[in-house]
Amino acid sequence: MKSSRLQPLKMALEGFLKSRGYLNVCRELEVARMWPEIAGERLSRVTECTGVDDGRLFIRVPSSTWRHEISYLKQQLLQKIRTHTKCTSIKNIVFY
Repeated sequence: MKSSRLQPLKMALEGFLKSRGYLNVCRELEVARMWPEIAGERLSRVTECTGVDDGRLFIRVPSSTWRHEISYLKQQLLQKIRTHTKCTSIKNIVFY
């Protein structure tokens, strides 16, 4: 006989991670892993996601010229992060 308390593993795991305070960390790591897809082919060739800290995604770029150009795409990239992942804790992108 099935218990009415059974739930899909994904939901159970998300609930467990959320209750322990790790769900945002996992989602932030997912953003770092998916950076090439989020950034697209052109940007992913010249950028590297190096980490997430305190709501900031850190992206290494090869030059000040690239840093200046990519800064215009910051809001688009933040929106893509929200649509490609469930991460809502990243509020800023730091290009360095």
